[in-house]
Amino acid sequence: MRTGMTRRFREMNQVRIGVIGTVALVVLVLAALNFGSLPFVDTGRTYHARFVDAGGLNTGDAVQVSGKDAGRVSAVEIDGDAVRVSFTVDDRVVLGTDTTVEIATATALGARMLRVRPAGPGEESEGTTFDLDRTTAPYELTEALGDLATTAADIDTEQVAESMRVLSDTLRRTPDDIGAALDGVQRLSTTVASRDESLRALLGNAERITAVLAERSRQVDGLIVDAELILRELDTRQRSLDTLFGNVSALSIELTNLVADNETQLAPTLEQVDAVLDVLTRNRENIALAIARLGPYATELGEAVASGPFFNSYIQNLLPPELIEPALTDALERAGAGGGTP
Repeated sequence: MRTGMTRRFREMNQVRIGVIGTVALVVLVLAALNFGSLPFVDTGRTYHARFVDAGGLNTGDAVQVSGKDAGRVSAVEIDGDAVRVSFTVDDRVVLGTDTTVEIATATALGARMLRVRPAGPGEESEGTTFDLDRTTAPYELTEALGDLATTAADIDTEQVAESMRVLSDTLRRTPDDIGAALDGVQRLSTTVASRDESLRALLGNAERITAVLAERSRQVDGLIVDAELILRELDTRQRSLDTLFGNVSALSIELTNLVADNETQLAPTLEQVDAVLDVLTRNRENIALAIARLGPYATELGEAVASGPFFNSYIQNLLPPELIEPALTDALERAGAGGGTP
């Protein structure tokens, strides 16, 4: 069977087999070199960033997060007056809402990379564009040297030399003052050195205070917010009081006008009220005495009522004697006559 398969393979077109094998090998090599760009391969999330200058960044450069490669630059394009850089980041990397992006130097030879600094709460959605306020463009060494050369060329060397000569002459004429100043600096250094432990303790206490304040920042923030609410409430109450005072003033004015308009009708009424108050004042003692004597009588009446299914009560001088005496005498006489008593 194996001999038959070998014979059929030998009978096939060797040129065609060689071409197909070569093409397949080339495809495999290209796929391996561009594995991350294949559409069916998940290469992470894509983001965009705008820079004022590309600074030598190219497609395919590394994207680093916390010093570790986490993606690649997929495109560098002109976007108006800026450069738009598209890059991918591993799905495991979380980019907060305060994330920043910068173009940094990867090697001593000047190779570039994209450095992403995650920060802030939440997570930026895929496709987010980091604008110029959240990106930092690189500073080229050649540009720095060029700026240095330009600045150095603008320096007036003759003026600098003249300034140095004036300074030298001034120092030459004031040796005593310089010596005293140096002595003062030395004494100051000695004092600072002698207080080294105190300064260390002071700095340590300051550090602890800073740590305590950092731990209590939420409480301090809450206190400030509560104080603001209290101040707002006090301000609201103050406005309410101002409104109340205004209404009271208006009511006082209205009452004054009402009294002035109805003084003729109110005067007799007030006089009658004064007369009633005068009568009550004069009889105040009698009313108080009656109330005081009513208490013991009510107590005795309650005891009599509670003694059984009957009670006796005697009210002295309920009727005048001159009215009750004739009727009582007549009744007694009639009773005597009926009983046979002369």
